[in-house]
Amino acid sequence: MGEDLNKTVSAFRKLIITLNRAKTHERLTQAAGVRLDRPDVQILVHLLDVGEPRRIGVIAEGLQVESPHVTRHVAALEQRGLVERVRDADDRRAWRIALTEEGTEVAGRCRQVTTEWFEETLSDWPESERAELARLMTKLSDDLCEHMRARYI
Repeated sequence: MGEDLNKTVSAFRKLIITLNRAKTHERLTQAAGVRLDRPDVQILVHLLDVGEPRRIGVIAEGLQVESPHVTRHVAALEQRGLVERVRDADDRRAWRIALTEEGTEVAGRCRQVTTEWFEETLSDWPESERAELARLMTKLSDDLCEHMRARYI
């Protein structure tokens, strides 16, 4: 699998670089009609994707960053009214971070822009290839994240 694996890793790296470029983020936020830093968007969309309030540490783990990094951005998002702190039902001493109504809308717009980019890119692909891509990307994401978590975290 040597050469195929090298091609896969190279293609994946190219995709990640493209999606993480500052210009790409600028286009995303412009299309979504918001002015947010990249970490702010990542936190909002992460909360939207998981569908429930999360503790700071759990958000950090999900984004694979340090908790203080998330804490700073959550404070800014809270000041803008995009997230709020809610009591943790399991531990009344702790707080979870929840999207506000406006935060949910903003996160949804950001996610929609990215979805549209993929939709436009994949529009000429047969449905079977799109389904196979979804299956394989999910498998790759789950397996690689688990491998990295087990080995390095």
